[in-house]
Amino acid sequence: MKAKFWLTKKWLLVLPILFLGVVEAKAEIQLSDTFSVTGYLRHELAVHTGKMNPNNTLIGQKDNNAINLSRTFFQTEWAYNPNATFNVFSKVKVISDQTQGLDNNLNDYNAFPLATPRYGGYLRATNDREFDVEMSELYADLTLGNLWFRVGKQQIVWGEMISARILDVINPLDWSWHFQLEPEEFENIRLAQWALRGRYNVEQATGAFEWLRDLYVEGFVNPGDISPTIFPAPGSPFNLKPPTPPIFRIREEDRQGDTEYGFRVGGRVGQFAGTLNYLSLYSDGGFLESGPLLAPGPPSPANPFPTVNKYPKTELYGASLNYNFPNPIDVTVTYEGVYSPDEPYYEALAPTPRISTGKTLKHAIRFDRKTFVFPTPISAMMIQFQYSQTLVSNSEKLKSTPSPFSAANNIDSTQNTFALVLSQDLWHNDINLSLTSLYDLDGASMLRPGFKLKRGNHWIFDIYGVILGGSEARPGRLGSLNFADEVFGRITYQF
Repeated sequence: MKAKFWLTKKWLLVLPILFLGVVEAKAEIQLSDTFSVTGYLRHELAVHTGKMNPNNTLIGQKDNNAINLSRTFFQTEWAYNPNATFNVFSKVKVISDQTQGLDNNLNDYNAFPLATPRYGGYLRATNDREFDVEMSELYADLTLGNLWFRVGKQQIVWGEMISARILDVINPLDWSWHFQLEPEEFENIRLAQWALRGRYNVEQATGAFEWLRDLYVEGFVNPGDISPTIFPAPGSPFNLKPPTPPIFRIREEDRQGDTEYGFRVGGRVGQFAGTLNYLSLYSDGGFLESGPLLAPGPPSPANPFPTVNKYPKTELYGASLNYNFPNPIDVTVTYEGVYSPDEPYYEALAPTPRISTGKTLKHAIRFDRKTFVFPTPISAMMIQFQYSQTLVSNSEKLKSTPSPFSAANNIDSTQNTFALVLSQDLWHNDINLSLTSLYDLDGASMLRPGFKLKRGNHWIFDIYGVILGGSEARPGRLGSLNFADEVFGRITYQF
């Protein structure tokens, strides 16, 4: 029965290939004057070059895996644009994961896990461990003069820093398959949310306020269909969690009705553009909190701690600022900062998992400049440099995991990270060479060199390396992910 189902899934992947053969002569498919579709067919293969995942060792994996990821994507984007006032957009994905089938050293795991019940909000037509069909985005836009609305399943991106989520925290992430190791970082792993979003562009002021330009007010509300972060399943090459001790009986907190909302005010003064932001969100990752033993006596599987996986609410106050220095400096500077008076952590000295909070400030500043490294007509190199910092009050009373307090999981009062991204187009811009590097001043780093080749309007071939490591190996830091080292390539046909 399983073999027959696997053959069915393979035939479902053949259909997109036949479909692409029909439309190969077009850059997109215009079904009518108002209805069109674009998309791509992609296969991605990641060869593992790092050490064995220690979290999988604890659940019985014997040998180091050779494959981190083998996955085929067929993604289509459908647009209905009858007029300038109203339009509809949807993104449909058909995905097959072959990772476990290609690597016998991997434990049995679910390639498409769901973190918690979403009350029907995922729009997934399948519930299979190796095959997925879903409508990942579905929304309608309505424009009435200066007023714009978007309602439906959507991504809301208010931040743009390199490998750092400062203001880009509205959508949770799907870490189950490749973290943010993709060259697009968060774009492919954000989980779209059901939300109503609106924006009002204020008419240009005159007189005393003429200096204030491009003023707008934007807000969103998610009425309660909340999706937390999707973590890799146990046994996955990217599994982040050791097994939960059997002395804890875990119950998932009911998420239905957890309304999230936020707004921002933006504008421009001269060459300065910026926003002021407020967000009321729930934690995406989940925090365990235990009560007393179910019965007197020592803790054991037969006498467990009742434990709830909770998603604490937090308020965020943020700001962004953008300034473009003209020639000869020709540098764009971007700043983002966000302050939380009640960021959730774990209480350091609690004997069982207990949620605590700490005042937290996260901010980053980025410098972008195009510089001619090679003589013309070769294009200029894009150089991006970023410094980010996290500050946590009363950090000595906090820890990052529910495990016993130790130096291995304490919270630092200050964390500092540098990022450098280099991107150079060559050969009439058909070849791109890139390097993304992160360095944590506590002693950890990530390098991701990349090569991309475009052939015509349809084909893209790219290959990347990922090297993670360093002495800073506490949970959530770069050195803790050194088991994810790999070389991965993608072949994409887009239309």
